[in-house]
Amino acid sequence: MTRATRTLCLFHLAGNALLLWLGYYWLGVGESSTARLAWSALVALALGCLTLWLHGAAFAYFRASDRSSLTTALRTALRSLPPLVVLGIAALGIYLLLAWWRDYSSQPAFKIASYLTLKLRKPLKPAAVWSAFNVVLWLVRWVALPVILLPLAAEVAGRGWSGFRGEAWKLSNRKLYWVGAPLLLLCALWVPFRLILWAPRVSGFGMEMTSFLIRQAVAYLLFVGAWLLLEFLSSGGRPLLSQVKTADSP
Repeated sequence: MTRATRTLCLFHLAGNALLLWLGYYWLGVGESSTARLAWSALVALALGCLTLWLHGAAFAYFRASDRSSLTTALRTALRSLPPLVVLGIAALGIYLLLAWWRDYSSQPAFKIASYLTLKLRKPLKPAAVWSAFNVVLWLVRWVALPVILLPLAAEVAGRGWSGFRGEAWKLSNRKLYWVGAPLLLLCALWVPFRLILWAPRVSGFGMEMTSFLIRQAVAYLLFVGAWLLLEFLSSGGRPLLSQVKTADSP
């Protein structure tokens, strides 16, 4: 591991902690007045931009052919912040639409179950159709979309607006990436929460507090490490996929 890579890891350890604290602070901001509402919106905007800049820097760093300096990646991600914001808003809109569909899908599930029951002459529970909808929705939210959006984010972080016309699709066509990316996303989001919520049986307040602190630390390290690995994997399209293969000169 190079010095710049170690610096990136330390930068993410501190930066993600700051983002988590800022998110916790934003949740506690009241909206009882216009001033508080404006302040809440400003904090949310700062939280989103800092998140995109922090993780955009990792994308830009892992995507670059020269990884000797983290400063260059930070500057590249800062220049690419406007298109990253556009991509982030688009991704947020897609996930909000999927959340709306999850709440709405019970109605078409009931209609489909009634139609199939009429045609097949065999009772089919609407709950079974709705469960099938939810399985497909889960695969779209946590497998298909991340596999498509993360390489695109890496392209945009490294190339700015021209990254939307990049070659992210080459990485998303790799079968190994379709397996690795969802697994890393699972380790970055689901496993840390399960680890924090896990309550082992220990005796005494001191042991309970020690267990809680250890689980918090391990969950946070797993969160940061899995995200960095995911960003490394998602940035593999540059320069690896674009490298021209040439024969060795005699």
